[in-house]
Amino acid sequence: MQMHSSYVFVPVALTLLAALCLLRPLQLVAIRHEAPLRQLAADIVANWPWIATAGFMAVALPLALDEASTVKKHIPELNAYYADAMLMRLDAVLGIDPWRITHAIFGRAATRAIDLIYGLWHLVNIGLATWIILTRDRRFQITTALSYQLAWLLMGAAMAVAFASVGPCFVDDFLASDYYAPLMARLPEDLHSATAMNYLLATRGQDAIGGGISAMPSMHVAIAVLVALCIRQRFRKWQWLAWTYTAIIYIGSIHLGWHYASDGIVAAIGMVAIWIASGRFVDWLSRPAAAAGAL
Repeated sequence: MQMHSSYVFVPVALTLLAALCLLRPLQLVAIRHEAPLRQLAADIVANWPWIATAGFMAVALPLALDEASTVKKHIPELNAYYADAMLMRLDAVLGIDPWRITHAIFGRAATRAIDLIYGLWHLVNIGLATWIILTRDRRFQITTALSYQLAWLLMGAAMAVAFASVGPCFVDDFLASDYYAPLMARLPEDLHSATAMNYLLATRGQDAIGGGISAMPSMHVAIAVLVALCIRQRFRKWQWLAWTYTAIIYIGSIHLGWHYASDGIVAAIGMVAIWIASGRFVDWLSRPAAAAGAL
């Protein structure tokens, strides 16, 4: 089977990077620099390794996202949605559906707040990619870039196919089960999540931007964990805020009907494992250079 998909994230990233590159020339003009072209050339010569790396990252990161998105859209052609029954049984281990716990704790106002934070995850994902592209810390950049790409390719694509599932919000549409009807009935119809769910249903089988349905594992949780790990490494005193955000995303994934409880747990464990493996790989790569410098 041949999969076809438009690649949108790479050109968007390159367009944004090109726009950022215009900031320096505009600044030189604004301050009326006496030799703006000469200064711009000097800036490029002095910073060309960082500029080249940023350009490479601006292609590599969105490309991984594009590939994962393509696979996600074609999951029904690669593997039947079979895992929901198993994931529902895992939730049942608690003795009560996890969403019933969250809805017993959080009322209607909190639901709307959670929905808003959950919807803004896309900006967090873009922000993380931008941070990776523009950072000058090479070790941090390579470690985080590897983690980001492996997360999308191994979890967002490979595991999504291996554990093909639609999630509680789509069980009725795909599996003809009304088990989660009480959950969906509790959610206000004007939530951002409801709009997104309707979009995914309307575009299934199409090459739509952001299309495709997959529950296991939760990439919202995976990327939130990756952001928290990055904050922990670079801005340790603010990590509590990042982990709080991650907890909200996990709760929201269940509360809003997107995921089973196990989807986020598997994603978090997988993301931490990828982060550790990526860091050790970068350390291994740097040993020859460190040894050569010591001679």
